[in-house]
Amino acid sequence: MSHADPSRAIASPGHSPSSAGSLQVACATVALFLLPFPALNFGVSFTLADVFLITAVLLNATQQLVRLQAFQVPFLLAVPLFVISTLLDPDGGLVELVQVLYIWGFVVPFGWVAFVSLGIRRIVLIVLASAVTNAVVAVGQGAGYLPELGNQRIIDFGGGFSRAAGLSLKCNSLVMTLTPCLMLIPCLLRVRVRLAVLLLLIPGLLAAVSKSVVFAVPGVLWYIWHEPRRRGVMAFLCVLGLAWMIHGEAVSGIGDLWYHFSDLATKRFERLENSLDERVELIRISLDHASDTLLLGFGPAGTESRISAMTNNTVHVYYLGVVLSGGIPAALLSFTGMGLIVSGLWRHGQRHVCLYVLSHLLALSVMTALLVSFQVLPFVVGGAILAQASAATVATTAADPIRLSVLTPGYAWTPSR
Repeated sequence: MSHADPSRAIASPGHSPSSAGSLQVACATVALFLLPFPALNFGVSFTLADVFLITAVLLNATQQLVRLQAFQVPFLLAVPLFVISTLLDPDGGLVELVQVLYIWGFVVPFGWVAFVSLGIRRIVLIVLASAVTNAVVAVGQGAGYLPELGNQRIIDFGGGFSRAAGLSLKCNSLVMTLTPCLMLIPCLLRVRVRLAVLLLLIPGLLAAVSKSVVFAVPGVLWYIWHEPRRRGVMAFLCVLGLAWMIHGEAVSGIGDLWYHFSDLATKRFERLENSLDERVELIRISLDHASDTLLLGFGPAGTESRISAMTNNTVHVYYLGVVLSGGIPAALLSFTGMGLIVSGLWRHGQRHVCLYVLSHLLALSVMTALLVSFQVLPFVVGGAILAQASAATVATTAADPIRLSVLTPGYAWTPSR
């Protein structure tokens, strides 16, 4: 299996803090690190990270907004449809309108502008550092060492281990946030760092005790397959797991923690059939309402009121939520923009980042459509990296047209040994 040098795939196209402004770079860095932490908020919908995100976008606007990206076009075309659907929603109000304008009118089409100055390597490192922090906090909360934060919800079943949300709002949100980050682990250069990140993210995922953790399995397999020293890593993981099983009960603290976690996981598994039945019923009801959204949707509040009226819950499929709240045309335009980001990243050789976005799209299939910025972060990150890769390709082609055939097909790569 052939591999290329990772420095080529995650090299910056030429932006630097000196050209973009140190303040802009600082705000972008803080925003990117904090965006997966919606528990740090001013009332759930508007988080601490949003302050830095808006500032970073505005500071970079004069340089980047004039360069319209292809993936932005369908996003921008969808904005009026989302807004009109919200305005016509009798169950909605000013709060829902502001949320729709912010997420669909600002973050999704323009949020990527904040991070273009960072460079691809730095973006990847910040995303993984943020994910590791979230995972560590989740494990601490699950074991009872750390408290819940603000409007967060930690679920205590009365045992010695709780379902933890980390710095996310809920357990499912934590799993959705961490799942795509596994696809970025091969971008790290040192094998010890890659293995450490993997061993920290997996407990964070397990701390949520969520059934959606199954969507993280492809990411683990992706890392192992692209690990140059995968035999050694596999052997280490097997020895670590065996040592845990043999000595876990001998160490009272770790043994008790493992026992309580296993008990909680068993209880969650016993409810699997009921959970599936409930979600299938939610999907059925949502599909029945979807036939009334051929032009406009019901708005966020209208969608929730219609679905919850019959089930006391809302649909747990992101894509159906977007369809019902904005209408089929708005949803198709939004999904087209997401698809353009995925295909563009693949075409420009950013395979790991492409699968990072694709893994997020998969994780969203069991998530409620929320009007909070952390849920669309991978699209923003993917858009920023795609913009950088496109600019690098254009610059290289202008300097040496012969190299165009080398740049466009893409390539696979893994870190150096």
